[in-house]
Amino acid sequence: MFSLNNVKLHFTDGALRIVAKKAIVKNTGARGLRALLETILLEAMYEIPDEKAGNERVDAVVVDEEAIGSVDRPGCGAKILRGDGALAQYIIRNNIPNSPETNEALAGELEDAYMLSRIVSL
Repeated sequence: MFSLNNVKLHFTDGALRIVAKKAIVKNTGARGLRALLETILLEAMYEIPDEKAGNERVDAVVVDEEAIGSVDRPGCGAKILRGDGALAQYIIRNNIPNSPETNEALAGELEDAYMLSRIVSL
């Protein structure tokens, strides 16, 4: 659904670790893991199909530690980032280390977002 609507889905390493811990504690299998991810991504799955343009367009969905919560408490759900280059700006603002997959997906976006932030700060 995300790729059909040209929306990037980004999981932080910390979020993936917490998802794994939750699955281990609950002794869940594939269906339980799917239910956990659907709960986290529920709002995003409803927002994405809406056709919007400019700053209202959903650029990316980020699942970080805050979105997942902890083993014993639920998180706030995935973050919906709107506007072109929103994921790149989020990564820069939050100093998220990039994986090779993220670097490839964001190719020129990070540089453009960095330059824009430098221009705005002048």
